[in-house]
Amino acid sequence: MDKSISRRRFLEIVGGSSAVVVLAACGATPEATKAPQPTAVPTIAVVPTDTPVPAVPKVLKIRLYGDIQNMDPAFRISQNDDTVANCVNEGLVRYGANSYDVVNQLAEKIEQSQDGLTVTFKLKEGVKWHKGYGEVTTEDVKFSYERIADPALKAAYADDWATLDHVEVIDKYNGKIILKEPFAPLWTTTLPVASGSILCKKYVEEIGLEKLATSPLGSGPYTFETWEPKQRIVLKANPEWHGGTPTWDEIQFLPIEDDKTAEIAIQAGELDFTRISLASLDLFGADPKLKLLKLPALRYRWIGMNVENPKLKDINVRQAIRYGIDVDSIVAAAYLGKADRENGLIAPGMLGNWKDAPVYKRDVAKAKEYMAKAGLTSLDLKIDLQDTTEYRAWAEVAQQNLAEIGINLTINPMDSASFWTIGAKEGADKLELFCNNYSMNPDPSWATMWFTCAQIDVWNWERWCSPEYDALHKKALVTVDAAERAKMYIQMQQIWDEACKAVFITHGLSTYVYQPTIKPATTPHGIPQAELFLPA
Repeated sequence: MDKSISRRRFLEIVGGSSAVVVLAACGATPEATKAPQPTAVPTIAVVPTDTPVPAVPKVLKIRLYGDIQNMDPAFRISQNDDTVANCVNEGLVRYGANSYDVVNQLAEKIEQSQDGLTVTFKLKEGVKWHKGYGEVTTEDVKFSYERIADPALKAAYADDWATLDHVEVIDKYNGKIILKEPFAPLWTTTLPVASGSILCKKYVEEIGLEKLATSPLGSGPYTFETWEPKQRIVLKANPEWHGGTPTWDEIQFLPIEDDKTAEIAIQAGELDFTRISLASLDLFGADPKLKLLKLPALRYRWIGMNVENPKLKDINVRQAIRYGIDVDSIVAAAYLGKADRENGLIAPGMLGNWKDAPVYKRDVAKAKEYMAKAGLTSLDLKIDLQDTTEYRAWAEVAQQNLAEIGINLTINPMDSASFWTIGAKEGADKLELFCNNYSMNPDPSWATMWFTCAQIDVWNWERWCSPEYDALHKKALVTVDAAERAKMYIQMQQIWDEACKAVFITHGLSTYVYQPTIKPATTPHGIPQAELFLPA
């Protein structure tokens, strides 16, 4: 069943407006830069001199590939949650625009001790929470970081604070982050990203976890105003923001699951920025009215197998699936030669990339041998996937391939909100095969952390548990020597490969199209930084 919206429905959602009118203005930059000031509104028509010209709202419209689900830093579900929440929440530090340079955000000063165990910080004074919740203080920092690390919370992102001992409150603005052991990813995938976000203690305790998921309150440049599920999220400029005047009066995020629908919308001028399919690169590369952005991706994509399911417990069945699926054909069908096949968890160019990972070419005879070892001549399986052109292509190739070895594969397309719950709810052990992809931050621990034993019923949908893998993951977190860490991550991938619980597809590319009236900002691996977008 197709859950994507039609172009007509999209136009109804955005109000049938024409392309957004964008005015030149300075944008929010790191603290050393002068706060931006609004520019004069150009006069469009001749009017009497005594008639005031109303200011045209500066509205930015960005497509999300799915709806928001949980913007609590401890339990966020997808990149969509982070993209919205990062406009609202702030941390001590963050990544700068289009870079991995870490810049101060709520911290006036921050430094780490030589032994790596203490981070001393001073907050900027007078920073206000949205909607009258008072001033940001060290107590809020303590609350925010210790809650994620607290085992009682069972946070999905607890590993981001794996070695936190406590946050020491010196006074209202000064504090120390005390670690039990050095933590290698602290400045790459903890402090500058969502797990480093500082929440308002008073607000969280007042509203509770359930409401916090879709009602964030922060100190950032934009306040969370409204959410129409599967239609629109609206943020408004924060008039009290400590960084000056926010660039946009309003940011609208429009959840559009289908790439083709989003591509039609941006061609019609109804979006300022959208992700596009790799298959559409040539089309948009030749469009003089729009700009194309291509970036290397760290996101990994694979077909997963639930090793606890009775049909898949026998590794011989999983080996038959691995040799039965033609990955090269999937990459050709889904990405039209615009992406490379990958064979390991960690992307090329990253510490821990396994460049010598085995390449499993399709071998029907060998696949049938493994089926025979499992005592099977036929088997019925189901594959769950998000209902997009990309994942349908995967599943259709796999369905044809596996039919040749006696596996009858039923394709089960789902809307994204439903799909992202199937591995973390009661009955997840009934999962069989699934098409999956996880976003990444620039540290290999962010690839390996989701497949530990503790992540079963959270993000470890293969429901695979290896104490050896877990021990290596924990050791690598506290190992600061890069060469030693790299060896550990390769060893973890070797253990993963031996378990035969996944068929890797690609790391792909991050591909976007945007209007020439804006200047987008992303991380170097293509995660949108909406709060840092500027007018061109």
